[in-house]
Amino acid sequence: MSHQNVALHSLLLQLAKTIRDLCYRQLDKHRLVNALNLEGIVTDLLREHDLGPDFDQQLDICINAMSQDDAVGQTLVFDRDHSSLRMREIEALSLLDADIQTYEMVLFDGGNTHGDRWKHVFFPAQRLHYFIYEDF
Repeated sequence: MSHQNVALHSLLLQLAKTIRDLCYRQLDKHRLVNALNLEGIVTDLLREHDLGPDFDQQLDICINAMSQDDAVGQTLVFDRDHSSLRMREIEALSLLDADIQTYEMVLFDGGNTHGDRWKHVFFPAQRLHYFIYEDF
C-alpha cells in the first residue's frame, strides 16, 4: 500500500470508528441505533475509496504465493473458542472454500526457496491487511 493509501486508510478507519461511536450514543434520540445501517455506511465508504476490493485481491495473491512449488512457510488462522484465542496451521488453498469471516486473523508467513521472506496479516472482520517484506 502506498504512503498516500496508508494515510487514507487510517483516516477512513478513524472516520468509521467516529461514526460508530456517534451512533451508539444515539445522537437522534427518536431513531433507534439498530435502525441505522452502520455496517452498510462503512462498507460503502471503504468501497468508494477502493479499500474493500484490495482485501480480496491481496488474499488471493497470498493463497497463490503459498501454493507455488518453491513456496516455504506456513498459513496460520486465529479464531475464538469461547473466550480463548486459538491458533492453528492450515493449508493456504483451504481458504478458497472457507468462510474467511470465521477467523479473527489469518497470517501468511511466506517466502520461497530463493530467499524471499514476507508476512501478510489479514483481519477479515475489519477487512484490513498488512504486508511486511523481510529484507535480510
